[in-house]
Amino acid sequence: MATASASLLLSVHRTRGFFHADVRRPAAAATSRVPAGKSASSLFSDSVTVAAHRALVQEEDKNLREDPTDERVVLPTNDSSEKLLPFEIEIRNVMCAHVMAMAVQKLFPHSKVTIGPWIDNGFYYDFDMESLTDRDLKRIKKEMDQIIKRNLPVLREEVSKEEAQNRILAINEPYKLEILESIKDDSITIYHIGDEWWDLCTGPHVDSTGFIDTKAVELESVAGAYWRGDENNKMLQRIYGTAWETEEQLKAYFKFKEEAKRRDHRRLGQDLDLFSIQVFYLIIPFSQSLFP
Repeated sequence: MATASASLLLSVHRTRGFFHADVRRPAAAATSRVPAGKSASSLFSDSVTVAAHRALVQEEDKNLREDPTDERVVLPTNDSSEKLLPFEIEIRNVMCAHVMAMAVQKLFPHSKVTIGPWIDNGFYYDFDMESLTDRDLKRIKKEMDQIIKRNLPVLREEVSKEEAQNRILAINEPYKLEILESIKDDSITIYHIGDEWWDLCTGPHVDSTGFIDTKAVELESVAGAYWRGDENNKMLQRIYGTAWETEEQLKAYFKFKEEAKRRDHRRLGQDLDLFSIQVFYLIIPFSQSLFP
């Protein structure tokens, strides 16, 4: 939904204890977090549990009534922009993924690249490498900033499939070789960042890394991901990042995420001593402790 401010205005409120966002159209019914194959009643099997849930909702509603303002969070959206067209937003996110991959391989020379697509509000890239920490993400972001500030040219090159194969073998990138083998066309497109790094990509791309605003990009998290989504394959390190047109949009995005986290019923329930979710809940479903 495009607006003059290139943002989506969301009114954040509660619907029966769950986070809900009103996008200025009739609100859909709140969806509970009931696992597939389980009825809602299986989560509330006795009067004590039902009373605990009701107390949680009443406490949240009370807090909202005591607040004289209608809390609103401005969430920028990559579907609308004052300056960038939709395909330019896609280009920016793909460029960020490439810059991130270049930064990772500069800091971790033995890492192997796989795929790095754009997604809603950002990008990710999967790497075959050792486990990463939050400190590593900060190092990678710092290296990304240096690459961006150098304003390196981004060059497009078309080569034959055989030539691309020879280049990939020369730098020992087995995942890229597997990707190349799945491409039917004989003409392969390669994008270079300066003369230091390149990747298979259909493009298009920006003219230089300086197109990206370092203050409008941030690395969010790292997670495990199987190659090709197959649990029989090797576990990779997936780095998620978010990219925006301006620093203000980036801040609004994180503000929205923090607000959603703060209003999460699972967190509120524990803060109010209504229930406790232990680590073993990840292994044994429905093992939460509910307090009378």
